[in-house]
Amino acid sequence: MTLGEVLAAKRGERGLTIEQVSTATRIRAHYLSALESDQLERLASPVYAKGHLTTYARYLGLDPEPLVKMMKTEARDPRRQLGIANFAARPRVVITAPAIAAAGLVLLAGAFGGYAWRQIQADQRPPVTSPAAQLAATTPQGTPAPSPSPQARPIVVGVRVTEQVWINAFVDGRPAYADAGKTLPAGSVVYFSGVDIKITSGKAASTFITIDGRSIGALGAGVATRDFTSQTSP
Repeated sequence: MTLGEVLAAKRGERGLTIEQVSTATRIRAHYLSALESDQLERLASPVYAKGHLTTYARYLGLDPEPLVKMMKTEARDPRRQLGIANFAARPRVVITAPAIAAAGLVLLAGAFGGYAWRQIQADQRPPVTSPAAQLAATTPQGTPAPSPSPQARPIVVGVRVTEQVWINAFVDGRPAYADAGKTLPAGSVVYFSGVDIKITSGKAASTFITIDGRSIGALGAGVATRDFTSQTSP
């Protein structure tokens, strides 16, 4: 029996298909078929052929050594040298100096043509004006651009009274104590948070103000009303 017949017979005994063996051994199906059909020239190289044969034989439960020796014996046949049938004489390409010069002229002409085309396209494009230049053209000379106004931010106004005092407070236009206000006992401290805070005190000299924790002193004298914003904070 040949090497291929031994492998095929053992596989048949185990009831396996080429595809099942290929999946289990990770050997491509056409390599397995080449081994079983004794077409060793279809294998990539002697090293791969020996490796595939060893793996296949062990999977089938065969001793790989006698099979490897059998493969080497069959491979000595000049007509069945591994990989010999896969090589064919290829025509040689001879590159001469005139051919190199002609190719260089073709490349040079192509490069020059591409450069000329890009120049023509660039000349046909309208001039591009930067946004800064457009703004300068539309802005009258000598007119300074208005400076951005500072943005209002919320503040915290603290009110501390040293004696009984009537106060009223408006936070962002809304009354904090309704329209009647509120009477605070001596030693009281209240806080208001907003963007625009208006404080009215019946005893301004006994009403002390802080803005964001910084003291600005008494509200004033007598009955006084003051507005506080982030621009007026110290």
